[in-house]
Amino acid sequence: MPVEVLEDKVILKDSKGSSAEVYYFGATVTSWKYRGKELLFLSKKSLLDGTKGIRGGIPIIFPQFAKATDSSAETAALPQHGLARISKFEWNGVSVDNESEVSVRFGLNNSQVPENLQKDWPKKFKLIFTVTLNDDTLKTNLSVKNEDTAPFDFNVLLHTYYSVPDISKVSVEGLQNISYIDKVKNFITVVDNDKSVKFTQETDRIYGNVPTEIIKINISDESNEAFLLQRINLKDSVVWNPWIDKAKGMSDFDDDEYKQMVCVEPGHVAEYITLKSEESWEGGQIIQYKH
Repeated sequence: MPVEVLEDKVILKDSKGSSAEVYYFGATVTSWKYRGKELLFLSKKSLLDGTKGIRGGIPIIFPQFAKATDSSAETAALPQHGLARISKFEWNGVSVDNESEVSVRFGLNNSQVPENLQKDWPKKFKLIFTVTLNDDTLKTNLSVKNEDTAPFDFNVLLHTYYSVPDISKVSVEGLQNISYIDKVKNFITVVDNDKSVKFTQETDRIYGNVPTEIIKINISDESNEAFLLQRINLKDSVVWNPWIDKAKGMSDFDDDEYKQMVCVEPGHVAEYITLKSEESWEGGQIIQYKH
C-alpha cells in the first residue's frame, strides 16, 4: 500500500523503496528516504506532539517569515514564522497513485487555526499543501486562496532542512553575483561574489530575486552527492546554519547538530505578496537527490 494513514501522520511509499512522512501538525514533512537513506534533517530534540513547531524536515512558513518589524503590518501580532507550522492540517487524501509517483494533499483554513492565532491574524484563507514522491525526487507545493472580502499580504517559505554528514564539507552553488541580506551582520546588504556558499560560521542570508533555475547543494566535496533544488514561483532563497552559539541557545536542537544540517529555503520573503479577494497563489519546490 503506497499510503499509510496513521493517527498523527501519513507515510508515502513508492514502488522503488523510497518513502516520506508528513505530520498533520503543520503538514510538516519530517522524513524523506531514498531507498532507506534519510535525506532530511530532524533534530533528535524536536517535539512531535503538537506543542511546538517541528525542528527539521520542511516546515511551512505562512503568512510571515521573520517577526514583523513594522507594528502596523497585518502580521505584526503573529509569532515568527507565522501560523501554518503550528496549526493542525486536515487530511485531504491521495491525489495521484501510479507506478511512477504518489501524491497526497493536506488542507488548512482559518477556522482550523488555534483561536489565539485567529485573533492575531483575522483573515479568511485556505491552504492546500501537496507532497509528491517519485523515487529520487520530492515535490512540495502550496496553494493559498484569499477567502476574505478584502486583500491581504503574506510571506511564504518552505523551510527545508537537508541532512548532511559534515557541514564543513557542504557547498551551495547558484547564488553567485546575487545580493543578499546578511542577518548575522545587522541586516546589511551584500553581493555574493563567491562561486559557492561554504560554512565556517553562523550563516543566515536572504537572497532576493534569485534568477538561478537550479540551486545545487553539494553534500560533500568528497563525493558526487547533491540536491538539485528547483523553485516554482518562489523568487527568494534563504541559506541558514545556526553554528555553535545559536545551536546552544535552542532548546529543541542539540548542541552539535549544526554539523549535520543545512537549510536552503525557497520562499517569497524579501517583500509581501498581496492577494486580492477570491484570488489564489501557488508555489513550491522540486528537489532531486543526485548520487
